[in-house]
Amino acid sequence: MASRPGVRARFTLLYGIALIITVVLVSGGIYFFVQRALLGEADNHLRKDYSTIADYVKHDQKDLIRVATNGTISLFTVRDDEHPLVSSDGWNSEKLEEFVTNRKWGELLFSVQRGSGKLYRVMTGTVRINSRNYQIAVAHNADSIRETLKTLALIILLILPIAVAISLAIGYLIAGRVLAPISAITRKAEMIGAENLSERLPVGEAGDEFGRLATVFNQTFARIEDSFERLRRFTADASHELRTPLAAIRSIGETALHPRHECAECREAIGSMLEEADRLTRLVDSLLILSRADGGSCRLNRESTDLCELASNVTEWLNVLAEEKLQTLSLVAASPVYVNVDPETMRQALINLLDNAIKYTPLNGEIRVVVGTTPEGEALLEVIDNGPGIPPEHHDKIFDRFYRVDKGRSREVGGTGLGLSIARWAVEVNNGRLEFESKVGCGSGFRILLPASNGE
Repeated sequence: MASRPGVRARFTLLYGIALIITVVLVSGGIYFFVQRALLGEADNHLRKDYSTIADYVKHDQKDLIRVATNGTISLFTVRDDEHPLVSSDGWNSEKLEEFVTNRKWGELLFSVQRGSGKLYRVMTGTVRINSRNYQIAVAHNADSIRETLKTLALIILLILPIAVAISLAIGYLIAGRVLAPISAITRKAEMIGAENLSERLPVGEAGDEFGRLATVFNQTFARIEDSFERLRRFTADASHELRTPLAAIRSIGETALHPRHECAECREAIGSMLEEADRLTRLVDSLLILSRADGGSCRLNRESTDLCELASNVTEWLNVLAEEKLQTLSLVAASPVYVNVDPETMRQALINLLDNAIKYTPLNGEIRVVVGTTPEGEALLEVIDNGPGIPPEHHDKIFDRFYRVDKGRSREVGGTGLGLSIARWAVEVNNGRLEFESKVGCGSGFRILLPASNGE
């Protein structure tokens, strides 16, 4: 299959065709108007001569012989009821009589061409005097008009290919000039790979089409770069998180194999290994949830859900963990608040937020879960604690995967750094948004905002 010509060649071809059509139309128009102008000028002379002969016929027929012989009007004839009355010497010598013999006389103009190749413009008409009809025919040699038109046609035919060649050359240069930014963009895009995604395409004039195209591609490269960076960071963090419990399990197992250890020590080692295995299980489950979220394969079963009931169940379930740290976990809910969400993902989001609050709130701390509506009519689910708070420099990163404000302390309390990422995904997938406020030393508040429903 033959390959299509390039954009530059097609642009040049279209430009050339458009210009050729324009030149042909303009040239045809010029030829037509010049022809009409020349014929119009010749016809005006014919009408003047015709009027002169008609005046002689009406007022002084004797002078017609003098006019016919002295050449004032070289080509004319006058008939009296189809009988020749007088003809000029030129009329007779050019033998023009045969061209008007069989014509219907009247006020008309026509062209005739003799066998010799000469072209004449002829006007005939009838003048009635005292019930007698006089037929008048006047002619002019139109060879000069024909030669002028031939010369004009030759000039047009000579100029046309030159104009076409020049137009194609100009079109090719213009196409190259216009498409130069595309060539620059293409060359630069070919140089960008996974190892240098930070490079960008040349934008040039930001306001034109190519500038906007380059800007859109640069935005796409930025998103791809961000995705690659997130993937690399995710892979590195996941490897690090998996390596720590695996190393702990290996160390505990090697210690337990020592022959001097008693049964109780072995049981303690096995318990530690089970704790690490449970941590690994939670980490893998979290990674699986995020993987399904990124792939868009998580199925949602939306139904009308009472946030008060959901919050009550989760609070009651996690209250045991709060009691272990002597914390007060309370629920503030005035009336049912219905939303159309997937209950399981929303339950997971609330569990993660509450679990974080319990982990990082100190002993004897207070945690409140508030359910209600905002003045704008949105459903509100808020988790508020009086823990240490989050420093401002960490606010932009707390929802990043594997990110911890205090990495050492987070690992000690069993956190994986994925809870807030999963919580935000769970809220956003239910058409909501997750906001937070935090001040160092005054605690943190995470707010879930969802479109409210009527409970049907």
